[in-house]
Amino acid sequence: MSNATGNAAHNGGPIFIVGPMGSGTTLMRLIVDSHENIAIAQETSIMRAYLAHKWIPFHRHGGDWYGRLGWSDDELDVRVQEFYSGMFERFAAGQGKRRWGDKTPWHAWHLRELGRVFPEAVFIAMVRQPGAVASSVSERFRQTWGGAVTHWVNTTTEQVQRGIELGDRLLLVRYEDLVTDPGTTLREVFGWLDEPWSDRLLEHEKVHAERGTAKKVEGASRSDKPIATDRVAAWTEGKTEQQLTVLTERAGRLARVYGYEVREADVLEPMTVPGSPRQKTLTGTELAARTALFPGLEAELARDITPWAGNRMLTPDAFGILKGEGRRPVTPQRAHRPTGSLAARRVRGAARRLRSRLTDQRD
Repeated sequence: MSNATGNAAHNGGPIFIVGPMGSGTTLMRLIVDSHENIAIAQETSIMRAYLAHKWIPFHRHGGDWYGRLGWSDDELDVRVQEFYSGMFERFAAGQGKRRWGDKTPWHAWHLRELGRVFPEAVFIAMVRQPGAVASSVSERFRQTWGGAVTHWVNTTTEQVQRGIELGDRLLLVRYEDLVTDPGTTLREVFGWLDEPWSDRLLEHEKVHAERGTAKKVEGASRSDKPIATDRVAAWTEGKTEQQLTVLTERAGRLARVYGYEVREADVLEPMTVPGSPRQKTLTGTELAARTALFPGLEAELARDITPWAGNRMLTPDAFGILKGEGRRPVTPQRAHRPTGSLAARRVRGAARRLRSRLTDQRD
């Protein structure tokens, strides 16, 4: 569905905000949630629960359970949609709002499933300079620099692939545009959502203060901080030549699709395609046209990326629990090692003390 501005989100359906960690998803959530009609929940990760519905975790026949009850995949998806929609609808209604949404960065790995389970849903996908994302991830989550860069590359590649599939149901927003030109960028976002504009969206911090929102929210974000540009180039401080080389080799080619020069934080080329009515954002359909402007990226963008383990169905063979051909056998030490040896010793010690007290009481 579309209109004169290429809008595919005027159905009033759910809004899912996704993106690599550290890409500005929380800022976007705070802004969209400040709208009078929209309530955006923070990081529910419901699609991990969905995978557990599809396959009972670690059970050999966990994927067969609903089939034994005569349910098809499509019927299960409808029931899951009804369940979660009901929970979010109550969440939104409690704030006097009619439209709901969710912000979970890792849902970038579930775009295909979200699009199927919630057929009316639309998606705001954030992207940010890979060096800024890598700095945030490595500092906040103690990730290696190389691993943090790979996080950007893999998650962004997944968003490209799924965004092209979703077409006009997905809108790509660049963090740098959001903070340097919020008026233009947000007008495009809310025009695409088919929601009325309000200048209050440019001062979301005041809306949240009036509402009584906690000042400290998820990540390192604050609800009382206005839109600002102070974090655009902060990531460059203290970066070594080796780190910049890794950034260039792993992310440089893909970064150009989004107008980034990975070594230069102040370089931001226009992210546009011919014929688009937007200056700052791209739909999935336009993203397909944008990537076509960069010959040689086809193989990189088409590669199959194995998602992080937390975004896979918890089948026994996925984690090597079952032995067999093509599966990595698990050694007894690995299979039976308790989660956290210190914690395990404390549990065993507490159990011994309890047994001792019970024995003393009987005596």
